[in-house]
Amino acid sequence: MCGIAGIAGEPSGPFIRAMTRALVHRGPDGEGYYSARGVTLGHRRLSVIDLETGSQPMTTADGRYTIAFNGEIYNFRELRKELESHGVRFRTESDTEALLHAYARWGKSSLTKLVGMFAFALWDSKDRRLLLARDRLGLKPLYYAEVGGSFLFASEIKALLAHPEVERELDPVALDDYLTYLYVPAPRTIFRGIHELPPAHWLEWQDGNARRECYWDVCFQTQRHSFQESVLEAREKLDESVRARLVSDVPLGVFLSGGLDSSTVAYLMARHSSEPVRAFTLGFSEGAHLYNEWQFAREVSDAIGADARELVIPPPSTALLETVTRYFDEPFGNPTNLLLYQLSEAARRYVTVALVGDAGDEVFLGYPRYQGAVLAQGYRAAPLMLRQALGRCASLLTEPGNGSHFTRRLREFLTGATQPPEEMYLDWISYFNRPLRRRLYTSDAQRELGDYDSSQFLLRLFSRSASKDLLDRISYVDLHSYLPYNILRYSDRMSMAHGLEIRCPYTDHRLVEFVAGLPWQYKLHRTETKVLLRNAAKPWLPKSVFRRSKMGLNPPMGLWLREHLKPSLGEYLSTECVRRRGYFRTETIEELVRDHLNGRRDYSLHLWALISFEAWHRQYLDSRPDPSLSLTSASACPSSRLA
Repeated sequence: MCGIAGIAGEPSGPFIRAMTRALVHRGPDGEGYYSARGVTLGHRRLSVIDLETGSQPMTTADGRYTIAFNGEIYNFRELRKELESHGVRFRTESDTEALLHAYARWGKSSLTKLVGMFAFALWDSKDRRLLLARDRLGLKPLYYAEVGGSFLFASEIKALLAHPEVERELDPVALDDYLTYLYVPAPRTIFRGIHELPPAHWLEWQDGNARRECYWDVCFQTQRHSFQESVLEAREKLDESVRARLVSDVPLGVFLSGGLDSSTVAYLMARHSSEPVRAFTLGFSEGAHLYNEWQFAREVSDAIGADARELVIPPPSTALLETVTRYFDEPFGNPTNLLLYQLSEAARRYVTVALVGDAGDEVFLGYPRYQGAVLAQGYRAAPLMLRQALGRCASLLTEPGNGSHFTRRLREFLTGATQPPEEMYLDWISYFNRPLRRRLYTSDAQRELGDYDSSQFLLRLFSRSASKDLLDRISYVDLHSYLPYNILRYSDRMSMAHGLEIRCPYTDHRLVEFVAGLPWQYKLHRTETKVLLRNAAKPWLPKSVFRRSKMGLNPPMGLWLREHLKPSLGEYLSTECVRRRGYFRTETIEELVRDHLNGRRDYSLHLWALISFEAWHRQYLDSRPDPSLSLTSASACPSSRLA
């Protein structure tokens, strides 16, 4: 796992070294550079495979192709054998060289042969052409910008900002996206002029011109398999997916919650490991018993003979918020990133690679909202007037904010199920919905935004899905939105902040394609989620795994904002600070704070999103931090006490 950066076009001067140094956390084990007429490449290395000879950038023997690569190609040995049969000779044992020769042999069609996670840049010195490419599901990031006559790219935005000609300007359209989803979806970023290469895309730059294309998509077309046949094949594909991700020359571990997804990964790791699996679990120190998973994880650890370690997570501090903001480069509203940052920091003391259960919910239909979508189809048969009346009553329900989501989900179901399916789902997964955003923005901010509507991002994904089944369409949308831009984004940033490589077996595209080709009824049945995965894992895991309710990796943010983090509401969202920014109406934010503290509505994620935006603004727009990872102080807005 690594960090990459580069400049094509005009002479780069000394800037490539500053850009590459900004990525030292992604690759603490070494650095390398390549420079030729028209291009300069930089690379930071985290050594995982072929520790001695896998240095980058790497060039073919004839000097034509040079690659800077971030990720892991899990089928590199199979690729190597195929290439050797064509007469290719290898100088190293690395997956980088297999990838390099695969492109030299097959060109861009080699992307469809790759199994793994990757973001890479490849320079063709003969045609003076730069190719950028990113893996199918979006595990590894890649950003780019054009300034003057130069084309810049890097694994993280901070490396682009190390170049003096890259502007730091807020994109108001991206802010609207952020408030809606708590993330900014590609190709847009929070910075005007900086773009993210979307998952499953390549970008080709030559002579000042760039073109971008998608090379893969998941297809939800039902194949003819019986349920039992599907269970048996799912077992084989799960086993292969985990086994492929155990290739490493450094210690491995697993993030274990005791839930179905991570427990299945842990069991399959143990099946293929000669030593006890190193398992890492987190819990909370006080007042958050609804969030603790230690008991469940201990039962799984005992069953598989794991070497288990438990991490106690205290309430976060302002310093931690500032730190994770520095690693993200953009505002990010999901507070789970705080947990993963601390869990990764603890795990890195023992391992360099950790397997996780990310994407299990998106692939196998594990979220409660999937159940809600099925129930809503039946609920629409009720008289419209009755549904509207229940929706009005539900809007008055209060929410405890103590970790129980029943009231919120009931309110969202009753208020949303009167809408068309796409708009209903958008309403469920949105945070600041359109009416609330209108109340939030100042007139100046609204005028600058114009008629832009962030909901179009998700509605376009719905229209792209070829399936007629609502559950398949929702799964398609989540695989192209919530998974890459929320789950996988914080997983990458928070783990790589500590030089820890995260591997996600459930994102193996062969597994994703197989499960997508099955009827959604194989995955969701009445009130039971992930039916296929449950049946596949039934012989492997303790019965307690299947009896427990879904918890998820979530912090008790509602509780924290009423107690330990209450001062941050005054520090980051004071009237003076909000008014000085000029984006938001002070009275709307005061209403959100008041309703949350009074227990009328759980606005914890809304408030945390606003706090995170202010923390980002201070670091990236109010000041110009050094590209190194040391935090720079920025003048804070005046704070006030909140009763």
